[in-house]
Amino acid sequence: MPMKKFRMTNTELKLKRERLMSAFRAGKMAIEELGLPYFLANGSALGALREGQFQPFEDDIIVGIHAWDLAALQRACPEPTAARRDGRMIGVFTRCGFDPVSEVVEGGIAQGGKKPLTESACPRYFIAEGWTQEMAFPILYKFTHKESLVRFDILVFSMQFGQLWDFADGGAETSCGWRYSPFAPQPMEFEKMMTFTMPASALEEHYGQDWHVPRAQSYIENLSRCKNRCQVLRVLPWDASLQKLQLPSVPTWEEFRLLMRTYRIKYAKAMADAEHEVPAKPLDLYKIESKPLVLFQAAELCKTDGNERLKKGNASGALDKYDEGVYIMDKCREVLVTWRLIFRQIHNEKAENNRKDRGLKYCDMVEPDMPREFRGDETQEQTFRMALLLNAAQASLQLEMWEAADARAGLALELDSKNLKALYRRGLARLKSDREELAKADFWSMVRVSNFESKEALSQLMKLMPKEELQKQMKKVKVSLDKEHKLGSMITEMEGDDRISMQDERYQRYLADCSQRKADGQREISFDDWARQYEWRYDADERNKVRQAWPDCFSHKGAAPLPVEDWEVDYLTHKEIHKIMYNRQTAALGAKKREKEGSRPDDEAPRQEGFECKLEVDEEDEMVLRDAVVKRGYNYWW
Repeated sequence: MPMKKFRMTNTELKLKRERLMSAFRAGKMAIEELGLPYFLANGSALGALREGQFQPFEDDIIVGIHAWDLAALQRACPEPTAARRDGRMIGVFTRCGFDPVSEVVEGGIAQGGKKPLTESACPRYFIAEGWTQEMAFPILYKFTHKESLVRFDILVFSMQFGQLWDFADGGAETSCGWRYSPFAPQPMEFEKMMTFTMPASALEEHYGQDWHVPRAQSYIENLSRCKNRCQVLRVLPWDASLQKLQLPSVPTWEEFRLLMRTYRIKYAKAMADAEHEVPAKPLDLYKIESKPLVLFQAAELCKTDGNERLKKGNASGALDKYDEGVYIMDKCREVLVTWRLIFRQIHNEKAENNRKDRGLKYCDMVEPDMPREFRGDETQEQTFRMALLLNAAQASLQLEMWEAADARAGLALELDSKNLKALYRRGLARLKSDREELAKADFWSMVRVSNFESKEALSQLMKLMPKEELQKQMKKVKVSLDKEHKLGSMITEMEGDDRISMQDERYQRYLADCSQRKADGQREISFDDWARQYEWRYDADERNKVRQAWPDCFSHKGAAPLPVEDWEVDYLTHKEIHKIMYNRQTAALGAKKREKEGSRPDDEAPRQEGFECKLEVDEEDEMVLRDAVVKRGYNYWW
């Protein structure tokens, strides 16, 4: 489904780069603990060389290692096997705050048939037919930094046929790879720490001579522009005895610093005509910057920065920050709405596909509720939006931008029509813009919402209205509020309708029967059909009538067995007890009445206390009643 286009704000760019740097520092610490020489590769190297920071549209950190260094790590293990090598790498990265990545297998279903099949991508191997597991070539290790949610990818560069090869990006799975002239890692200073990167010559082979010019292109378009992507004729099996090879020398950091300055000047010139550092584009729900958690962090930064500017008297700068936060919340709302539509679309597709087979009506299919975390995200989005709009209205008032203050307070009132701050700030904006009647309406709304406790609203009304008129209007408002309170109390104190609870109980019985029918492999039925055909089974009187009408079918051992349940026995027992109590009370009242009025001739004959009652059951049901009722102490029939 098409999504609106958004650009990344300055706060989002700052936050994302901080997350990328956090993941890089943790990954750098893990690689150095393993003793593996490394270098920034591909997009990470591109950002480090031409911008001095990671590119904001990247979702992962990419580093490269040479195959002979990985082989040396394997040989250093107590057991020089591939499993021990990979286990050591995963263990070190786990201690540094990473999780190994698992990827969904296309078309695969896990055991049980409910979840898709996944396989570990840490590492991802290339293995040919006839190879053993020890011969499988590790082409990529994938980790996810738990704190920042940034992925950390380690590419394994192998020397084959006199060239350095990277098989990871689509690589050996598509019989293609990236071919580079042999290069050694280039030392450089990056974010006030020394690290290593792929040299400019390798970037030129990969991205072309104009690699320093930023381009906003899709992944497929970038593949078509790459100069070093070519067919892989053969991938050699993994060799743990691989030794270090001689690579070309590289300049020192002091010598390379001057070259890097020229790269960044070219990049700055290319960016001079761009309106935004990252152009507006449709949201990608699976990217880091589209996650509600990240958007809330960016909105919190905007709110905090705006509050600090407002305290220092920089109302204009504060308003810019608040508006930026509202823009981020617009993006968050688009993400949440899109996810809601996706959930509904999935539900509707399942309903349409299964409707004929299951014989269900649409009214019987309940749409699954949104996941709990999405409900919380919606509430948090409204909370952030309300705070940012209220602060933006206050900053607009300080700047005497009355129309802007009115608009922002109005948006806040759309979220909560009883918000006192929004009513007051909109009232002030309207008052300053010579709209007194509208301002009075906002102040009177404050009075009603606060139950006459808003001093600010009363103070403003005293300035706008004569004292006698104000008192008269106050009495009218009080009378109106009293009527509303009485009506509200009458509605809230009304007893609940028993019919609602009865219908809920019926529906729960229907759902229970549907679950049982599904477990038995029977066809599901609608609520109307269930009420017509099966609901009588929950009524003791109806069950007794059915047994009497069709004893051959609905006896204990009939074609459709209908045994006497425990709850049915209790019901019939209490029903008979109520009859006995009623007759005894009637007889006692009659005796008192005769005692007052005196005896009559026809009352001289002795009367037998109580009444005779016989429960009509067959022999087997009688045995059940004897065991279930007589043992409890009730002996009214025998």
